[in-house]
This record gives sequence, structure tokens and C-alpha cells, in this order.
Amino acid sequence: MPETPNPCRICLQPFVPYPMGERNGYKFAACKACGSIVTEPWPIQVVIDKFYGDIQPEAIHVPNPQAKINEIKKTLKKVTDDHVGRRFLDTCARQGYGVMAAKDLGFQAHGIDSHDFFTAFAKDKYDPALFEHSTAQAYAEKNEQAEFIYVNEGYCEQPDPEGYTAALSKILAHGGKIFIREPDGNHLRLPANFANWAFVDPPINFCYLSRKGMELLLGRHGLKVEKSFFTWSPFMRLVVVHK
Repeated sequence: MPETPNPCRICLQPFVPYPMGERNGYKFAACKACGSIVTEPWPIQVVIDKFYGDIQPEAIHVPNPQAKINEIKKTLKKVTDDHVGRRFLDTCARQGYGVMAAKDLGFQAHGIDSHDFFTAFAKDKYDPALFEHSTAQAYAEKNEQAEFIYVNEGYCEQPDPEGYTAALSKILAHGGKIFIREPDGNHLRLPANFANWAFVDPPINFCYLSRKGMELLLGRHGLKVEKSFFTWSPFMRLVVVHK
């Protein structure tokens, strides 16, 4: 293994790596202290921007957009019954399905995405006023808040987990909730050959937190897990609140 970050980017303990294979020119290592998996080299924002600039991606609809919207609505109903008039922020809005699901439930819905091609797509297909090309960190600087924050596969694409979590904590209004769905780097059902898991695709995604690592990261920014949902797939589904 190449030289790895010390301490661990997620738990801040001394990083003792456990090799997890390689893909797309990146090597994977699990932290023996918290179980989170990170890539080497770690993709900084300049590298990510160049990657997307080179491939020039275009967003497209999933085969059944309304079914996806309905699926997200079911999730939101499980997490909270306080919808009408409450401020909702999707920090990885992508094609806009989370925002539209929240809008249907009566939230004041808004979505941001760090990728301009996703923002352009969502604005074109839905109400452009509901979407914004922004990072969570930049959004937090505007002192905007929300009672409900939706984070779907945001951490696994985040070059600055610490700054991202600080932003979520700042955006979350008093008494609000965050729903987090992320790949779990230490899940019992994680594929034995991690590097061949279809989900893994650096530098599109490159950080796979464990539940322990996530709790430690959240805790450093005044957040805690209030509830978790069981899932057979190697993902965590968490409801997070201020401590």
C-alpha cells in the first residue's frame, strides 16, 4: 500500500490501513480503528472537476422518474410526519426527485448540487426556482437553514467530509432532522471483493464511511444519530439530529 493519511480522515485515530483492492487507478484501504474505507490517492476538488470536465457527463432520467419520487416520499413519511410548510433541503439533488417528493408532501423544498450538469437538468425538467448549483459549504455561508435535510450518497462523493458535516450542522434548524443514506464501508453484507462492487467507482465516489466513523464525524459537529433503519444492502440509513 502507498503512504496513507495519518490520522484517519474520518475518525481521526492513527490510520492503520487494511488493503481492500484497487480500481480505476485508485487503491482502497480500510481504517482498522473505525472501519471506514478511503481511496488513495484522495481525490481533491481540482481532480474531481477535471475528471468531470474531461468526460462531459449529461444527466438523464431514470426509467421511471415518478416511481423514484414515490419511493422517496415513502422514506420521508417514515422519518417525519411534519411536512407542510417546513423547509427542506436536498444537498445532492441530482435529477431533482428528492425535491419533487418533498414538494408533493408540502415541504418548502429546495435542492442544491455541486455538479452543474445535474442542476441544469433539474431546472429544465422541473421548476428552476427549486434548484441551485452549490455545495453544502457554500449554502451554509448564506446562513440559510432547513428543518429537514436529505443526504443521499453525499458523503461518498465528498472531498471534505469535515467541512461538509460542519455545513450540515449549521444549516440544520433547531429541532430539525437529517436523513442520511450512504454506503456502509463496514457493513456485514459488504461484498467480499469490495473493489468489484458495482457501486464503487472512483473518483465519482471514493469515501465509504462505517457506522462508527459516521457517528464520530457527526459528533465532532454537534450531531448525533437518533434512529437507524435496518437494511440488508450494504448501506446505512440514519436519522440525525443536533445533540
